[in-house]
Amino acid sequence: MTGGGASLLPALRVQLRVVGALTLRELGTRFGRDNLGYVWLFLEPALLGGALGLVHHVTGHAMPGGVDPASFWVIGYIPYYMLRGVLNRGPSAIAANQSLLYHRHVTLLDIMLARNLLEAGATGGALVGFLLFFGLVGDGWPREPAKIVLGMLLMFGFAHGVAMLLAAGSVYTEIFDRVTHLFTYLSLPITGAFFMVFWLPTELQKAALWVPTVHVFELVRDGQYGTRVPTHYDLPYLLGWIAALNLLGMAALRRARRDLAL
Repeated sequence: MTGGGASLLPALRVQLRVVGALTLRELGTRFGRDNLGYVWLFLEPALLGGALGLVHHVTGHAMPGGVDPASFWVIGYIPYYMLRGVLNRGPSAIAANQSLLYHRHVTLLDIMLARNLLEAGATGGALVGFLLFFGLVGDGWPREPAKIVLGMLLMFGFAHGVAMLLAAGSVYTEIFDRVTHLFTYLSLPITGAFFMVFWLPTELQKAALWVPTVHVFELVRDGQYGTRVPTHYDLPYLLGWIAALNLLGMAALRRARRDLAL
């Protein structure tokens, strides 16, 4: 192994330990140090997603394509819950953890990763629980589980990139903290969480596919329903968005760290 590779591995191990320690700290800070607090990490998205799915199952509204209403609404809401959670916590991430930057191994990127990975782990665990429930109770096993996993990873990548930009911006102004919660709610109708592209007229389909998150939800539903319903997504387009947002986010954090007064 070359000298550069040999020096990179120890540094990577150190940063992984740092992110792991920050994640445990965030877990204790947000949910307390008793078992019920930790369980609530998974219960919150599960209860909200389950309630939404139950309401639509009881009302019995037929869905285009003949998909099960409960599974449709749950697998739409839980990825959106992760997106909303990561974005809403972005603006407060630096202020809440600024004192940790006195440790030379801790970076702003580590702080963002720790917070966002915790959010992703909670929603991912809740989604796995529901998919098992739908499979065991209603024989609604996912047609291609790997696509669901990929969709959740891509949603995390997208949300993480935006959250880094929000966190960096919050160093300079409080406006991001004030408008992010409102924006996540107002943008819900266009995210793709609660509609499928094939439901829309042709012109609206083209407009919807400009929204990156629509591709994520279409991918997740392709993994759940397979060829039972038509899906529309463009992975290169989505990956382009994720790459651009993460590169810009890391650059913004780097600049914000220089301007941050400790």
